[in-house]
Amino acid sequence: MIKVFHLYKNYLPTVMVLQDVTFAVAPGEFVYLTGPSGAGKTTLLKLLFAAERPKSGQILLAGRNLTTFSRRQIAHLRRTIGVVFQDFKLIPYRTVFDNVALVLEILGLPRNEIKKRVWKVLKLVGIEQKLYRYPLELSGGEQQRVAIARALVNNPQIILADEPTGNLDFEITTEIMNIFNYVNSQGTTIMLATHNRMLLEKFRKKVLTIHQGRVEEFSWTAAAE
Repeated sequence: MIKVFHLYKNYLPTVMVLQDVTFAVAPGEFVYLTGPSGAGKTTLLKLLFAAERPKSGQILLAGRNLTTFSRRQIAHLRRTIGVVFQDFKLIPYRTVFDNVALVLEILGLPRNEIKKRVWKVLKLVGIEQKLYRYPLELSGGEQQRVAIARALVNNPQIILADEPTGNLDFEITTEIMNIFNYVNSQGTTIMLATHNRMLLEKFRKKVLTIHQGRVEEFSWTAAAE
């Protein structure tokens, strides 16, 4: 599903953020992307949904070389990718419903279909009772559920999540991870960036570790079943 070959990325001419990154994630896998702050996790995720372009290397999503895509092709590709940000990126003057519905509205789906999909995904993440609330009326955990619902509403093949539990307590973190696990069990490929060791120990997955812009290790977590 995700294949990366010899990926390089720099922001300054002499400062490489990612160096010779190569890995593959199979369809339906759940992979943690981990490493210290500044290791290049967020940059790698941005490259995977084409928010940025690499200096060199190849990124293949479902067999398609993302690095050769035009803007129009990238826009079409993003319909198959759901992205969850640590800071939620919800529109404050739109209700929960409207934040989640926005993607479907852009795609031009009929209003009845939009209502059906939004209700279904909000129920999945346990926030359907806050349908007409605004983001600033919600707790951090509730806002993250809305952000996850927005990422899921178009039935993406891939979910990319950047520190989605970074500002949440243990109980809410566990609930959020249970949502991701359920989505993954339905066949969605997930790559989740985190520095939270508790997640790696509690929810055993494959781990891609990046250090100073390089892949340090790609293996299973050591936690017991």
